[in-house]
Amino acid sequence: MEELHECSGCTNDLCLRNVPLFASLDKDSMHALTAQMEHRHYKKGELMVREGDKATTFTVIRTGSAKAYRSTADGREQILYIFPANDYFGARFLFTAERVPYTVEALEESDVCILSKTQFSSLLVTHSQVALEIIEAMANRMSRLETAMQSMGGRNADVRLASFLLEFKDSYGKWDGSYLDITLPLSREGLANYLGLARETLSRKLAQFEEEGLIENLGTKVVRILDLESLTERAGVPD
Repeated sequence: MEELHECSGCTNDLCLRNVPLFASLDKDSMHALTAQMEHRHYKKGELMVREGDKATTFTVIRTGSAKAYRSTADGREQILYIFPANDYFGARFLFTAERVPYTVEALEESDVCILSKTQFSSLLVTHSQVALEIIEAMANRMSRLETAMQSMGGRNADVRLASFLLEFKDSYGKWDGSYLDITLPLSREGLANYLGLARETLSRKLAQFEEEGLIENLGTKVVRILDLESLTERAGVPD
């Protein structure tokens, strides 16, 4: 069960200072916002939101990460989105009365900061720049999901895997000398699900990329990018 707790960081506005969405807020506005927030801690595997819940909050992932997924008719899990630290969910529900169409589950120990719809709506009224950031972010996410849908339908496994690694290099990557190490937020099974591939196909493609000198598999959760330029070409990303 999630735990409510005091967040000492919020007294210094640390919860939101690193969230790009709120970068335009001045010090007083940031402090007023964090003072209203509720703070929760989730263990790995705990649910933050359930599919079908009434949408009432806006949630920032302060530490950790989470996945959004739907349950298919045959009982399988379809992963829709991964939320890394400093990302958020719930913005789209500020403007509608719809229920949450997915479940959000903690992928690791995670701390979140939560605003009610009323509190966040008030913020948008008084800070137009935040409203513009929300609109831009929602448009970017819609574009990403459209690209993912196209990927599932027509792009081959090589392109899907290369695109995934590029997508996660900023949120989960860390430079080690001249190499970029990406700590994957999902298990191999979860990653295969996210990419719409059979697990055997994913394992074969990871081995193929390693043989071609694009990556090095450092265990089951870490992938080292050896040739970022060639990986970008494989993903079909324009210069």
